This record gives sequence, structure tokens and C-alpha cells, in this order.
Amino acid sequence: MKVIEISDELYNRLKAYVVDPFDDTPERVIGRVVDIVDKAKSKWISWDAQEVAEPEAQPQPKSSSSKRSSSGQEQVGMAL
Repeated sequence: MKVIEISDELYNRLKAYVVDPFDDTPERVIGRVVDIVDKAKSKWISWDAQEVAEPEAQPQPKSSSSKRSSSGQEQVGMAL
């Protein structure tokens, strides 16, 4: 087993994620956080991976419904 040192501030933040104070150890809480990150990573694709997967993709023509800011830049949104 490895031993790690964390600051008191981070430890206090970690305690905020304890669900069952009698059963949740710091290791279990960190494990849950890592599981959440793994799940999130599986839903994202890196830009490099997309470029490799679609090297010959042609840019799509811009539709007239795209929104542009006053500077002329296209506004892009992302839903999480």
C-alpha cells in the first residue's frame, strides 16, 4: 500500500464527499472520484483522436442560422 500526503485544505474538501462517515475512508472517496473522472473521460473525445479518425473530413458549409457576435466570431455552446 502506498502512503500519500495531502494538505489539510484538500483533506477538508475530501471530507465533503463522505457519504457514510462510519464506512467511507479517504481511499474510498478518492476511488469514487476517480471512477467519476473515468466515466467522464469515456464520454469525451480528444481533438487529436478526432483528427486521426477523420483526416479527410471536409468542412461543413455554415448555415445561415449560426449565431455571430458583434465581432463576427461564431458563438459556440456546449451542454454538459
